[in-house]
Amino acid sequence: MGARNVHFVGSFPADGTADAMRAMLDGAGSRMRTLPTGETRRYEWYIQPIIDDLVAQGALEVKKEGSWLSSHERTIHRAARGVELTGGMMELGYLSEAQEALPIFRGLRAERDLPELSLQIGMPTAFTMAFIAMGMCGVRRHRKAFQDASIRDIEAIRALAGDDVVLQFEATAEMVIMAKTQPLHRRVDAALGLASGIAEMAAATPPGTRIGVHLCLGSLKNKARTTLRDTRPLVALANSIARQWPSGRVLEFVHGPLAAGDIPPSTRPDFYAPLAGLDLPSGTRFYAGCVHESPTDAEQIETLRTVEAALGRPVDGVASACGLGRRPRPIADALVARADFLAAVG
Repeated sequence: MGARNVHFVGSFPADGTADAMRAMLDGAGSRMRTLPTGETRRYEWYIQPIIDDLVAQGALEVKKEGSWLSSHERTIHRAARGVELTGGMMELGYLSEAQEALPIFRGLRAERDLPELSLQIGMPTAFTMAFIAMGMCGVRRHRKAFQDASIRDIEAIRALAGDDVVLQFEATAEMVIMAKTQPLHRRVDAALGLASGIAEMAAATPPGTRIGVHLCLGSLKNKARTTLRDTRPLVALANSIARQWPSGRVLEFVHGPLAAGDIPPSTRPDFYAPLAGLDLPSGTRFYAGCVHESPTDAEQIETLRTVEAALGRPVDGVASACGLGRRPRPIADALVARADFLAAVG
């Protein structure tokens, strides 16, 4: 049996939380370190339902109507007229998701005899949440409000679940910006505070909080927002996050997208060559987001071997590039099985 783990980013196309969690465990339970909730209230649309809730709460209003047919055509919002946007007025829903999932998780963990398994709660970074909801202007003016609302939920989740939970920070906007600005991505990271913002959000969590970082290219309707020319921007962002990571908070893993929605992972060795420069802290796992339905099993094995040759060691785990919630259930189930198969390759 291979030593690699299987990681699931979060969303899963299921009828409910118990169905989603059980499906992932059925397919790869013995290889999993964290079990996501499946995000079944929002799996198909990522954070659009959260944004819609903020409109219903009176925190946001529509600035520019969009179709949501793609991330390019999303609706852009602004603070509701007459409102000074603060974290205290925003309910993002992560706590209620954890409250529903925790007893299901603990029951399944006991049933499967997986004492080391942790519950995974995914949430976009404050930068990503503000960017998707409000555009870059919203990032500049309101990122702190989104961070405050997120941290309030994290504190409550930690009080509820303690060390049984790992928070997954989802850095979609940050990764997309890095990919789109290559070869100037390092300057852009410094200018916009992409990695430093993620580290700042981590530092605001309670001491001892366990956190993973999911670098993401987006997958609305299974279409990525952009693609990577090679893995340089991924490595640069991951290393920058690691350098600035706050003490007293555990960086459990970094997940990197090596495919892009409906685009399978590259077959070019030079695409993966920059992974040689990945520099994560000891104990931080790297999950390779290379699992995809298009290649054959043999092609997936060859890609994994190419990734590991570039990295100079086995990856700590395999995953899809993003959550499986934008895939039909039969394909999602097949990708769970493929991840388990690929993790076992010798």
